[in-house]
Amino acid sequence: MPPAAEILLSSADRDVQRAVAQAADILAQVTVCQSLHELERRLAEHARPLALVDIDPQPLAGLASLEPLVRRFGETRFVVICRQLQNEILLEAMQIGVRQCLVRSSIAADLPVALRRLLQDVPHLDHGGRLVTVLSASGGCGATTLAINLAEEARMASGSQVLLIDLDRHYGSMGSYLGLSAQYGLRDVLAHGGVIDDHLVRSSAAHFTENLHVLLGPASLQPGVPAELTFERLDPALAAFRRAYPLTVIDAPRVPLEVAVDLAVASTLTLVVFELSVVDIRGARALLVALNDRRVAPESILAVANRYRKRNPMLSFEDAQKALGGWNVARLENDYLSALKSINLGKPLSEAAPRSELRKDIQSLVARLEGRQNGVA
Repeated sequence: MPPAAEILLSSADRDVQRAVAQAADILAQVTVCQSLHELERRLAEHARPLALVDIDPQPLAGLASLEPLVRRFGETRFVVICRQLQNEILLEAMQIGVRQCLVRSSIAADLPVALRRLLQDVPHLDHGGRLVTVLSASGGCGATTLAINLAEEARMASGSQVLLIDLDRHYGSMGSYLGLSAQYGLRDVLAHGGVIDDHLVRSSAAHFTENLHVLLGPASLQPGVPAELTFERLDPALAAFRRAYPLTVIDAPRVPLEVAVDLAVASTLTLVVFELSVVDIRGARALLVALNDRRVAPESILAVANRYRKRNPMLSFEDAQKALGGWNVARLENDYLSALKSINLGKPLSEAAPRSELRKDIQSLVARLEGRQNGVA
């Protein structure tokens, strides 16, 4: 077990907080959460190996509230604390997937033993890989083209493997764009009943090139066949993406708002793509406000005005900046012929139109991503 592994404790009781901190001592760093809601938020930010939950004063009700978190965060091992360990409490805890139950009076004696046992073989949870999410303000704004080429340019700039995620449930344009077909894809990962690990992710991804891998969405695997994605296990899947690849780019058009929020919270950078039209600007503003209201860090969000025209635009870039109310906004050149050539050839811009202005603008986004990773605004 690595020294000072971080674990979470959900309890508003100062006696429990003190007892856990003293018992954990040098074995773990304890971060206190005042509620299950705060615990859920911290786990969504990044995975921890262990979470302790005080289920008093109503243990069975506490277990019922905890169950959705146990299902959602499959990589975290949960331990519950209560005053009296009755058979019905123990049975219910086992049924929802709790790893151990501790009695308050025995925390000092039992917790160090539990920590050594539960943490010694836990998977490595230092998710060094980054996530970039591409959201769209409307259909047809060019988000998929951006996501594909952003992944390719990042791969070329870094020399590392990049994973591209097709989260489009409706049209399957990524598979068509890249000329890819596969037996397995994103739906198989999200619906997997066991542990979602890096081996599952890698074995389900198609290879566009040696270093650009793609998890196709259901619409790409079975065009014309309606298929839903379940998002209950999105968080462990995101953690697995980070473990498996240095960078993952997620194309997420038309996803439910709460899914967009979860993706944005987990991402180093979230791009909100829109065109310079009244409808798109309104859609982009609504999405940006919704992300902000749900406490997504503003510095991790970038609005992207796609298909920008220097001459005689109906709405200027400055108009969009003003309408979006102070959010950071980047722009991509309206290089329609280069984008169309790339799509028709089934090749990224680096091959289809290497000197295009659109490619240069996407390379600038990659440079911005690397600058953000290195602490540069």
